[in-house]
Amino acid sequence: MKQAKLTLFLSAFVIMLTALAAVKPDFKPKPAAAQINYYWFDVTNAWLGRQNTVANEIFITGFDESTANPKTLQEKGWAPANCSIDQWGVPRPITSQPDKLLYSHP
Repeated sequence: MKQAKLTLFLSAFVIMLTALAAVKPDFKPKPAAAQINYYWFDVTNAWLGRQNTVANEIFITGFDESTANPKTLQEKGWAPANCSIDQWGVPRPITSQPDKLLYSHP
């Protein structure tokens, strides 16, 4: 009986050490979520007059980033770093490829 208790104790001790070694807490700080206000343009690259996050633009328009067919390109979004602002305050894309694309799915 005494040997069985010792065996059970040692087994429990080994399991406890193994469990402690297997589970390590992650104390690193999580990076902050990037919240970029994109300039939104229609298909012809005419500015729509607003600067929104992707989530707000999806909420306003109902378009989304999904590439599931059928899809129709509706809006293009450029980050502020990829746009220049003219003298009237209208943004113009610098790059040819938009940073975000929103589609409708008819």
